[in-house]
Amino acid sequence: MDFYRKTTLGLFDSSQKSFEIPVYQRAYSWEKDQWQTFLNDLLEQIEGENNYFYGNILLETVKKDVKYEIIDGQQRLTTLTIFIRSILNVLKKREKELEDFDFQTKENIFLKNGGNIKLRPVEYDRACFDSLIIDNQKKFETNTPSQVRIKEAKTFFVTELEKLKTDILLRVLTKIETTDLTIIELEGKKDSALMFELENNRGKDLTNMEKIKSYFMYQMYVYSDPEQTESNIENVSNIFKLIYLIINDFKRLNEDSVLIYHNNAYIKGYNYRTLEDVKEVFKKSEDKIDWIKKYISELHTSFSNMKKFESSDNFYAKKLSKINAPAFIYPFVIRGYKYFGDDSKKLNTLFNILEVLTFRARLINSRANIQERLNSILLNFKGDLINLKQEIKSKLNESWYWSDTNTKNYLNGGMYGNKVLNYLLWEYENSIQNKGYSIKNFSLENEQIEHISPQTPTDGEPIATGYDLNEDREYSEDFVSEHLNSLGNLMLISGSHNASIGNKAFKDKLDSYKANPLLNQQAEIKDFANSENEAVFWKTESIEKRHKKIVDFAIQKWSFDKVETTYLEKELIEDEKK
Repeated sequence: MDFYRKTTLGLFDSSQKSFEIPVYQRAYSWEKDQWQTFLNDLLEQIEGENNYFYGNILLETVKKDVKYEIIDGQQRLTTLTIFIRSILNVLKKREKELEDFDFQTKENIFLKNGGNIKLRPVEYDRACFDSLIIDNQKKFETNTPSQVRIKEAKTFFVTELEKLKTDILLRVLTKIETTDLTIIELEGKKDSALMFELENNRGKDLTNMEKIKSYFMYQMYVYSDPEQTESNIENVSNIFKLIYLIINDFKRLNEDSVLIYHNNAYIKGYNYRTLEDVKEVFKKSEDKIDWIKKYISELHTSFSNMKKFESSDNFYAKKLSKINAPAFIYPFVIRGYKYFGDDSKKLNTLFNILEVLTFRARLINSRANIQERLNSILLNFKGDLINLKQEIKSKLNESWYWSDTNTKNYLNGGMYGNKVLNYLLWEYENSIQNKGYSIKNFSLENEQIEHISPQTPTDGEPIATGYDLNEDREYSEDFVSEHLNSLGNLMLISGSHNASIGNKAFKDKLDSYKANPLLNQQAEIKDFANSENEAVFWKTESIEKRHKKIVDFAIQKWSFDKVETTYLEKELIEDEKK
């Protein structure tokens, strides 16, 4: 293990030297806040006389003085390289102002010397990095979040640097070249695991994934037999290599959230709080090497399965995505994949149970902690879906907050502004569509909720005709509290349509629904309207009839009893016969 001080120029200034970010490290993650801080620091530093210190860089030697893997410092060195490309591009446009400035030499030092590329990011981002930064191409079709950040970082720096005068740019470049670094050069994975954990414990700002990885690598160092230390540490790095490949493909999920869901599923349930809980369980284990191997193997499986879930075409998996399933749902998903693998029918049943649970949790805005009620159910769930459905149903009814009765109470109350209102009305729409027709890919432009009986106009004008008004053309207090914001009076509509009808008379609204019935729930309003001679009205009775229809639909739709499990009961009978 060698420690030495270098300038940035001294670190890069070798025709043969190159630095590689191993794929078990995280991909490029810096964003605008970090880029802005990086640039601000440089602009502050050029005003002073002192050297700029860029921190410690941990390198693992692959081939002395030729090839190194970056163990810590990859975000800073990647940003530095993107910045060098950006500042050279801006200076190139001002070439006439410069004397004796050797662009080629700068590129040889920091970017590429002959065929030797100085910095190689994680393997799956190299084509992007080489194209945009090393070869300075303007376009590259990005397909991972880290590639997007690489592209955006270059754009950000070029935009900001173009605002600066040429003499300032040259001073910034000089400051970069003379920036001090402490290089810690390590031999093999054993030294890397030890040193990275020590750095971590001194307050490095790492993600929880990086912290748990370094912790396990260090524990392998501590507990392994000497002849197995290197291979055990290599095992940890290889598993995390696979995990980081998966992380880079996530569209909505993020690494630390999935880590929490995994630990909810297997470490203390919803009582899991921090990585200290993982360490506590680890310290109590008898065979610590085996425990780590099993834990990281399960962790990789969880990440892999959450990737499957995120892109799943499963019917109820899509429903969970649409309703924006809360965090407490995902540990059940992780355990479900463990026990069902790729059995789409059983997964769909599980997701159906979870969709009913999610609907109730989002419908009923209770301060009560639903996770407390579900914790033992989660930890005891080992694939028995019949029992899971019954346990959740019983627990929610026992708790009352999310019971059948309280679900009905909420549906019968004021629903305007409720978190599930749009989702509920889309599901209702699907139920009244013509047979064989699906609205799964249909959307409304600037989707809004329409009050059929309009809310009291804000312009001071009286409410238009055709509604349930008293002699002063106002709603009664009972109407406002019982019907104005009830499901019977609410409807999905496009923003432009909503704006065009506002406080119009009911007859005009009804004509607009008939003329532009994007959804069946708009077209069917005529079926609930009251007719008197040739006039039409939207009365309390109209709202109540429509309200009852939608509430009856919702009670049936989000009943645990409607979750299909008879096929599982048949399977049990068949198994018993065998």
